Amino acid sequence: VLYPHATMTDQQLDCALDLMRRLPPQNIEENLAGLIDLVPSLCEDLLSSIDQPLKMAKDKKSKRDYLLCDYNRDGDSYRSPWSNEYDPPLEDGAVPSAKLRDLEIQANQAFDTYRDLYYEGGVSSCYLWDL
Repeated sequence: VLYPHATMTDQQLDCALDLMRRLPPQNIEENLAGLIDLVPSLCEDLLSSIDQPLKMAKDKKSKRDYLLCDYNRDGDSYRSPWSNEYDPPLEDGAVPSAKLRDLEIQANQAFDTYRDLYYEGGVSSCYLWDL
């Protein structure tokens, strides 16, 4: 469906999202990567519009696992809630203010304890940012 007043990018995004709804959900990562390869200009819109299974990474400093998601992503890098560093390293990545970072550390400690006591395992991550 093409809309007469929509821009080409809007039309491409609508078509890409429509296509993703019709493709098998078990291949979501592969299909999403293919769409981004076809239309790189839609990368940010597609990544923020399409839910993907959560992935984990290990913080190199603390040796702790953390979740990778839109809330800690800046470009192709992800910020660890444990060290506040990006992997791969990113010099100008967004980080919370000192006060908010202190709250983020406390939230991660609280959720980590809750997760361990209630679920007896797994990974949790809390990310805060200034508005």
